[in-house]
Amino acid sequence: MSNKNNNPLPTTPTWPAPLAVRALRAAIRLLAAISPALAGAWVYRLWFRARRHPEPSQEKAWRETAQALAVSHRGRPLAVHAWGAGPAVLLVHGWNGRGAQLGAFAAPLTSAGFRAVAFDTPAHGRSPGQATDIPEINEAIQAVAAACGPVHAVIGHSFGVACALYAVRHGLKVERLVAIAPPARMLGLAQKFFDVLAVPTAVQAVFQRKLEARFGADVWQRFSPETLARQLDVPGLIVHDRDDSDMPWQEGEAVARAWPGAQFVRTTGLGHRRILRDPEVLARVTAFIAAE
Repeated sequence: MSNKNNNPLPTTPTWPAPLAVRALRAAIRLLAAISPALAGAWVYRLWFRARRHPEPSQEKAWRETAQALAVSHRGRPLAVHAWGAGPAVLLVHGWNGRGAQLGAFAAPLTSAGFRAVAFDTPAHGRSPGQATDIPEINEAIQAVAAACGPVHAVIGHSFGVACALYAVRHGLKVERLVAIAPPARMLGLAQKFFDVLAVPTAVQAVFQRKLEARFGADVWQRFSPETLARQLDVPGLIVHDRDDSDMPWQEGEAVARAWPGAQFVRTTGLGHRRILRDPEVLARVTAFIAAE
């Protein structure tokens, strides 16, 4: 591991907010002035709702080369695609993402003798649903794993790392785990969410009470990759780019410090998403997964 330090995690950089975000901020601020409780309930619902984005042509091309699998979760189909044959490697995307975002891993993994399996988590991509959370995504991961036979490894990206680590802590058996651009703490993710929407302090407090009432007061620790990593006995590889403006690389380093025996690799110039297509990253991750 490189560049160890005890500095606090940096905050998300600021950027010009698009019109829709500015309008949402204004609406939250107005409702908060009338009723912080109502505003908190609204912000709480927004936290669980993912946004679907158009699928780029490259992702469509990757998906069209895959085999579609029939996997159900809570009585509804999940969008699952697989490439190759052999022990499965699950590809777990981040919040607002799609399984095909990790499609670049299909070719190197299949060449190494693995079956790459990507899927859209509930309320994301082509899978149905309006809102979701880590426990539900864990159920979906377990369902895909059961349908695909023995799972050798999981590759998670961003929020997908938190879901993958949670799944392993709740019974998913794997030999290797790869975390790409992970968050370190759930509280940090919530603060980023508040910052983007300029959520007033009183509304944040309502949100926190509602979240803890639903999941327990320990939700901030129980869902945090940094906490989950301390409990792992699975070999881990964390890859994070120093120019990642969505998830600062210090968060990945914090997860690596907490994870016994984990390797930490810091890249440069790839950001939060291009890191999923970089040839050197693809080769490094595949070699780690294939290692004895």
